[in-house]
Amino acid sequence: MIHFNEALENSIYVVLDIETTGLNPEEHEIIEIYAFLVEKERITRKLHRLVNPGYFIPRRITEITGITNAMLIGQPSIREIIYELDDFIKDYIIVGHNVSFDLSFLNRAYNLYLHKKMTSPSICTLELAKKLIPNLKSYKLSALADYFNIKYDRLHRAKDDAIITYNIFNKLMDIVRKQYKRELSYFHLKSLINSKI
Repeated sequence: MIHFNEALENSIYVVLDIETTGLNPEEHEIIEIYAFLVEKERITRKLHRLVNPGYFIPRRITEITGITNAMLIGQPSIREIIYELDDFIKDYIIVGHNVSFDLSFLNRAYNLYLHKKMTSPSICTLELAKKLIPNLKSYKLSALADYFNIKYDRLHRAKDDAIITYNIFNKLMDIVRKQYKRELSYFHLKSLINSKI
């Protein structure tokens, strides 16, 4: 059971990222999922799946992600994977960068194949960064990684982006601890993100 008033450092959460064939969950499909479980600041479990969208992916998606049609041939569909992902995520907090994008695709799959909505609460590192580091020119994953001097080899692969997101989240939590002089819970972080200040 998740205790949302518990300091996040003592809690369990999932860091998640997906790659897709486009930006619209009603028209496009998931082609890669990477998620890992963090328990008391230790990564304890990982889930990585390439996903066959049921059609050849556009060349521009291959150029962005490095994922080719050959890599997706023979891979399971999202319909086959969503049960495994649901069991992995459970009702844990989900941490992601621009997480509403990822959740929009996952929620569509949940609705179609599990006939339910995702109930997991979420924390968006993009929104948290906007609150904690105002006036940056960009809050893209690469811009925040550069701001925090986080090294990375590539972008737009689910595993790499999830790891960068996790490192950014840890840096943001360092800022939170310095500003508020205490560990903050999920509820405190959501209140901070949603505040008008």
